[in-house]
Amino acid sequence: MHRHADGHGQQQKHRSHDHHADVRTISRRRLRGAFGIILTFLIVEVIGGIVTGSLALLADAGHMLTDLLALAMAIFVGHLADWPATPQRTFGFLRAEVVGAFINGASLILVVGLILREAVSRFLHPPEVAGAGMLAVALAGLLANLASAWVLSGSRKENINVEGAFLHVLADTLGSIGAVTAGLVILLTGWMPADPLASVLIALLILASGISLLRRTVAILIQATPAHLDFYEIKTALEANAHVAEVHDLHIWAVTSGFPVLTANVWLKPACRDPACWQQCLRQLQTMLHERFGIDHATLQLEPAGISRMLD
Repeated sequence: MHRHADGHGQQQKHRSHDHHADVRTISRRRLRGAFGIILTFLIVEVIGGIVTGSLALLADAGHMLTDLLALAMAIFVGHLADWPATPQRTFGFLRAEVVGAFINGASLILVVGLILREAVSRFLHPPEVAGAGMLAVALAGLLANLASAWVLSGSRKENINVEGAFLHVLADTLGSIGAVTAGLVILLTGWMPADPLASVLIALLILASGISLLRRTVAILIQATPAHLDFYEIKTALEANAHVAEVHDLHIWAVTSGFPVLTANVWLKPACRDPACWQQCLRQLQTMLHERFGIDHATLQLEPAGISRMLD
């Protein structure tokens, strides 16, 4: 027996949709602001890296380029996620945000390989690097990255698409710190291996960010239970209802970040045998899921006592 959401449940879902739409609008505004900052300083850093001969600057510029591409893709999939749902795509294109974040994570791993390959070459044959010029450009890049990270930080926890772009910028911020440190070492001591050494450290930091993002996006794509939700706690909470005998076939996943979905079969106790009781139970369970776990999209199949056994 299927019991559909009542008016109260529908209102919760509408509020949830409105909230997600507002979050995406704010997120795109932040992404565009960060894009403008990164584009400006990417040009400065490439010119500075060529003039000074610094791999750390060029490595940082290379990752800044991936930041720019990541931001462009994040802006695009953010618009795509606003396309309306259709009978063929009942959730619309919301998962495009997750796919975009996955591509961003994979591109971070690619950047690591390119930086490490060039760093090995420079360890074996270290070129001359202009420490003063490298330091000046690296400081400018650091300011750009800090500004971009600050712009994106406000939305990163609510949107995995922004989180992917933020991790790119954060890794590049750490890279700029590495380039500044290498510039100081070269300027003060003349020790040229500081440049490729900084590049290796940058690569390791980028690698950690990329792996973290890939793990989160893959978890959503394979429809794993969201990390912030405890499967057994939710099952126990559902079964704590006075009308519920047992919950089975419980599934919890996320369409995209911040959009958890739940389905379950709910066996009712023998005393709950009329439609009024079913409706009351359904309303109580939906309200509990919303208030305790932030789940507004729950499909609950209520099964009065004896129904499942007769069907079996």
